[in-house]
Amino acid sequence: MDFRQLESLVAIVKHGSFTKAAEELFLSQPTLTSHIQSLENKLGTVLLNRCGKTVTLTEAGQIFYRYALDLLNTRELALYSLAQYEGTLEGELAIAASTVPQRHIVPRLLAAFSQQYPKVTFRLNQHDSKGVIQAIAASAVDFGFVGTSVGGNELEQVELCRGRLVIITPPRGKYSQLVGDRVGWEQVKDEKLILREEGSGSRTIFLQALEEKGLSLKDLRVVATMENPDTIKQCVMAGLGIAVLSELCVQEEVRLGLLKAFYLEGFDLTQRFYFVVHKNRVLCPVARAFQEFTLSYAKTLPEACAQQQ
Repeated sequence: MDFRQLESLVAIVKHGSFTKAAEELFLSQPTLTSHIQSLENKLGTVLLNRCGKTVTLTEAGQIFYRYALDLLNTRELALYSLAQYEGTLEGELAIAASTVPQRHIVPRLLAAFSQQYPKVTFRLNQHDSKGVIQAIAASAVDFGFVGTSVGGNELEQVELCRGRLVIITPPRGKYSQLVGDRVGWEQVKDEKLILREEGSGSRTIFLQALEEKGLSLKDLRVVATMENPDTIKQCVMAGLGIAVLSELCVQEEVRLGLLKAFYLEGFDLTQRFYFVVHKNRVLCPVARAFQEFTLSYAKTLPEACAQQQ
């Protein structure tokens, strides 16, 4: 077993393709295939499922893949420790984020990190909070940003900042008569409601808040379930129903008078945003620098979030 074989495995899993992996590593496909066959022969097990154009890890492959990542990252750490040159880091970071962090937290963080490490590139994927957690647990990405607390012993979370969920309504009709920034449950309980999709942090927080009051999904008049907050906002503007979204998502529309936003009186709709990392992974130098930078950057976020709100 050598590093070229490990690099070949990681590249194939990253792209889900022998062709793209070969292009990244500047190898011919026969050479890449030879690396994988030699590795599988050495280990005495099959690591990859080859079904047509789709390539996935076998159960044995899933176990070994994490160790392969750790071995490659440990090698990079050793090289970096020898170099000792601050600011010369380069490489790619794979990051997953749920909707609100991706739009309102991650961009400024990446821009700030890029100023210090301009040779680092980013691969940013969007999922709901559940999908982000699954991606980290499967070692498909280095880090994640979510809007709900994570579970499990493999993952570690650090709170970055907090926001609030609000009830959003059209600015016309009966809603134009609502005064102030708060509404009671009696005022909205019979309204048609648009919800985020299952797995969304916003949806989870809202349903948990209802449960604390002895209410459930069955008590709601759900007219639609949607993934995209922008689509939800457009549907609310069009009069399909009201919705529950992060306050960060609707600031501009409220400022322009396109939507109205209200806090739901008596309900705890605080949303906490987290930076998530796999506890047991050995981080490469780029990932380690990003983790340290993010934890330092997080100290400035509560004030920044408050200003945005």
